[in-house]
Amino acid sequence: MTSFPLLLGCALVAFGPFMSLFFLVVYQKSQLVIIVTTSAFFFLVSALAGSFVWWLFAAVGLDDLVSLLLPGVLSQFIFRCCFVALYHKVEKVVRLCIEQEDARGQSGTNQDLEEYDENWTAAAKLRLQINDASCGVAAGVGFGGMHAIMLYGTLLASESGNVGVLYQESCPDIPSLAQSAVYALCFSIMDIFWMLLTFFGMRRRLLYHRGREFEDNIRGFGSYFGNSRSGGNLALMFVLLSHLGSSIVTVASFFEKGCYVTIPSLVGITLFTAYTFWAGTARIYMPPENSDQSISRTASRVEADQAPVPRRTRMD
Repeated sequence: MTSFPLLLGCALVAFGPFMSLFFLVVYQKSQLVIIVTTSAFFFLVSALAGSFVWWLFAAVGLDDLVSLLLPGVLSQFIFRCCFVALYHKVEKVVRLCIEQEDARGQSGTNQDLEEYDENWTAAAKLRLQINDASCGVAAGVGFGGMHAIMLYGTLLASESGNVGVLYQESCPDIPSLAQSAVYALCFSIMDIFWMLLTFFGMRRRLLYHRGREFEDNIRGFGSYFGNSRSGGNLALMFVLLSHLGSSIVTVASFFEKGCYVTIPSLVGITLFTAYTFWAGTARIYMPPENSDQSISRTASRVEADQAPVPRRTRMD
């Protein structure tokens, strides 16, 4: 049987970031837990769609490298965008509820105003918890966590009951458990950044029409993508190309000692993806209506509504 320290160490490498973010950031808020579950489901659907396309390609004799890689990459990209589009629809419903409570509070009786204060405070707190940053991380945790489980969970389960340690020709000096754990680690981290960039790109496509930019749009470190529709398209294109590139480098594992190419390349692409996210969106990630100033105004209004104020009446 494979030694327990090796199993435990590899499992922590593969699932450590996913579990840490889930319990430290996501688990404390029920809304984010729902987002994690939903995004994990979207990954499963994307895997099913990619498998169906692979089956069609195999049926017509297309089994080359492009036919193997493109369906999986494209299906995950499409379902990321679909998930963010669904999130925007839910967010719109929340915003409409807040606006309806505002209208109700502006013309109501004392009893209506009391109910308005309670409902508006609850809606505002929900709005503070649901924003592109927190939901992007939660969705990335769900998408990347399920990706890591599908990529590494079966190997970990099978090796736990086998005698000895599995080595492969592609990596004769490193156990397959450790090699695959690094792959799962890199892809789970990149899935988080890819989801964050997808949120950024889809938000800019939603906010800005063609040729329109944010009035304070200044390019520089932390804002290279820019607050514009073209900046959102650029972020989405980077997600697609970086995912395709990371998938291509894994092909080296089919050859002898190929892991000496695959592992450094995956680590490099992971670091480059993190750097691109930081350099391209760090200063402008939150859209104008979700910016820190808007959140501060919302938080101030919540505190003001919770403070005792004179009640209005119809005579007033």
